[in-house]
Amino acid sequence: MQNFLYDLRYAIRQLRNTPGMALLAILTLALGVGANTAIFTVIDNVLLRPLPYAHSDRLVFIGPGGDKPSFGSTSWLNFRDVQTQSKLLENTAGYAEDVSVLEARDSSISVVAPRVSTNLFTMLGQHALLGRTFNGAEGLAGGPPVVLLSQGLWQETFHSDRKIVGQVVKVGGKPTTVVGVMPASFSFPDNMEPDLGKGVWLPIQPSPEMLKDRGYHFFNVAGIMRPGVTVAQMQQEANAIASRIPHEHRDTPITFRVDPYQEVLTGPVKPVLYALLGALGLVLLIACANVSNLLIARALGRQQEFAVRAALGAGRTRLVVQMLSEGLLLSLLGCGVGVALAEAAMVGIRKLPDGTIPRADSIALHWTVLLVLVGIAALTTVLSSLLPALLVAKANPQVALQAASRGVGSKSTGGKLSAWLVAGEVALSTLLLVGTGLLFRTLWNLEQSRLGFETAHITTFSAMPADAAGFSGMAVSEDTQNAPVSVAMTTYEPVLERIRRVPGVESAALATSPPLSGMDLHSSFDILGQPTDSSNKPEARVTAVGGDYARVLGTPIVRGRMIGDGDALTTPFVAVVNETLEKKYFAGKDPLGKQINLGGKDTGMIKPFTIVGVLGDQVDSTVGGEVQPLVLLSQQQIPTTSLFYQALLKTIVTFVVKTRGDIPVAQEMRSVFHQQAPGFALDNFQTMQEAVDKNTFSQRLGLYLVGSFAGLAIAMVIAGLYGVLSQLVSYRKREIGVRMALGATRGSVATLVLRQGSILIGAGLAAGLVLAFATGRLIKGFLYEVKPLDASTYVAVAVTLTAIGLVAALIPARRAASIQPMQALRDE
Repeated sequence: MQNFLYDLRYAIRQLRNTPGMALLAILTLALGVGANTAIFTVIDNVLLRPLPYAHSDRLVFIGPGGDKPSFGSTSWLNFRDVQTQSKLLENTAGYAEDVSVLEARDSSISVVAPRVSTNLFTMLGQHALLGRTFNGAEGLAGGPPVVLLSQGLWQETFHSDRKIVGQVVKVGGKPTTVVGVMPASFSFPDNMEPDLGKGVWLPIQPSPEMLKDRGYHFFNVAGIMRPGVTVAQMQQEANAIASRIPHEHRDTPITFRVDPYQEVLTGPVKPVLYALLGALGLVLLIACANVSNLLIARALGRQQEFAVRAALGAGRTRLVVQMLSEGLLLSLLGCGVGVALAEAAMVGIRKLPDGTIPRADSIALHWTVLLVLVGIAALTTVLSSLLPALLVAKANPQVALQAASRGVGSKSTGGKLSAWLVAGEVALSTLLLVGTGLLFRTLWNLEQSRLGFETAHITTFSAMPADAAGFSGMAVSEDTQNAPVSVAMTTYEPVLERIRRVPGVESAALATSPPLSGMDLHSSFDILGQPTDSSNKPEARVTAVGGDYARVLGTPIVRGRMIGDGDALTTPFVAVVNETLEKKYFAGKDPLGKQINLGGKDTGMIKPFTIVGVLGDQVDSTVGGEVQPLVLLSQQQIPTTSLFYQALLKTIVTFVVKTRGDIPVAQEMRSVFHQQAPGFALDNFQTMQEAVDKNTFSQRLGLYLVGSFAGLAIAMVIAGLYGVLSQLVSYRKREIGVRMALGATRGSVATLVLRQGSILIGAGLAAGLVLAFATGRLIKGFLYEVKPLDASTYVAVAVTLTAIGLVAALIPARRAASIQPMQALRDE
């Protein structure tokens, strides 16, 4: 132990003697360690750490069958079958993602409002911060209207009033009793986070449609498996339950898919996080190689010192421990600075746009991360110090003393090790640069892809009526004789007319689900006059529109006409379809004049709709994604007794406003609604360009991160190449002086150094391109309209790295060419 402390003190003195080298090594390791610590912290919190629920390791999500895990919804009847028939589930609960409007003291607030089965909180082991959770009677059809508030909403809207329990507030236009407040740590369902931080929970009270129709898919199922049960066993039981559902209750076979809940939640980000970890692993290897190069260069410079110590009796083990001590000291200092950098990175990660990373607010350093950090410190010590230590251990004192009088050549063992390390750095940097180039091409292609709409001077915002119906409690009314007047007539049309008169507004329109809005209502339909396959009905997204929708967004009408203000409840019902629907379901035939049926009595859409136009395709949910079939209906022609009225018009709609310049419209729009419809809640003001930018944020973030990693790697390569060549020039100063004294020109000396640098760059570049070629398929899923083996990207990377490498080698080459022969020989 005493020797170890002595070695550490000696290492500190050695590093103080070369502060430039020490600082460079510490910063290099800090960047590599800090970045890896940050990304592993994210992986630990998001992928590895259990969710904050009781028995979260046994929590599963049961959705419709599919190829990959997803939050797919099923019906209430299917949920009841799973709940009553499963022997392997300890507890089963359900929930429906929904929205509503909360009327506060001075305004209406749009809130996320998941409707849950009353046993959900017990199943997850959660208790209310104030009051209680739901009881069984509150989950029955016709049960009392009650609500649970989130802690954030309670604090912000109700000013942390501890007497809130028992008070009556209006939710969805109905007087509702507050029974409790949930703590901020509870955010189930997690895929609605962070909006749920200021949301509410309502008990699911099954409607008549939910109790009779298995096609009513707005319900999600979760359960806790019994101890010892595997997901595979649970899947087999779910398959058996599905097979027992009577055939007469379904058009197509019902299937279930069982997945761990956490896997469904984190599935979209898992490959991204692991890809970033892989990239950062390469950066750490480059950092270790760079530090190892610096230590080798120092070892070469200290050969005479080690030779003298060996001649005086120091054993090889003693010398190796000495070098490892220096490496350990650098690693510990690098890790210390790296932790500070990781903490700074955590601040940036928490500021990412909502939904980028699940449960981002809870990400923090834990003891598991510190254990990994200890492992990284040990790894960097070994990787950065082992080669210099072995170099010292194998050195022959007599040869070293003789070499000291001649200078150290590039053909020495140390010189070869340094060269191989630099070549390895170039190879790994090539791999990162190829990835950066491919991601850049992907982002470029996304930005140049056809959106199907304009983005300039267009603002969208959502509006919800105070008595918003929600998506979970929809029902068909058979009392068509006493149907209420549509909100389209009483509110939306007058509001649109008033918005058009606002100074600076060019035109305005309404749509349930405009491009990139996140709203996605699907429905099957029948084409009248065509044979119907009940097991494979046509399906499309459905949206209600009003005003100058196509003109506002700049989407062309390919054929026929667009829906207009004249398409009212008393005129023939019309529909417009997009190009994708035409190609998919009409097989080259003209769809104009054809009629479609949207469910008839089952949905309340009794009259068929005649197709009068074909709209150009628009991006719907993802820029660069597959466009889905779309049916557009006039907002005035949606029967108020139908399911579609509640889903398309009575829950949430989006207004689209085109201005004559970059004019902020939020204040004016709120003023219009305050005058025309004071109970409405307005939210989500954004321009169409902002919507596009948010949609492509993940790709841009990936490009920025991998690009920064590649830039960091290139900086290390430049430092490593420059350092190695500079050290070699310094150690070969006498040799160069002799060459020049014997007639070598300055140009030939510079060429000698440049050739050495070019060999290192060429070898590393070749190895890196081979690695990129071999691993290209791993990033195929992140690319859009660019192949993993894109020739232009590979050529650009090769040219860039070659140019950078030659620039890095140019300074040592010029320094070598400027050596004065007499001065060099005199110094030696």
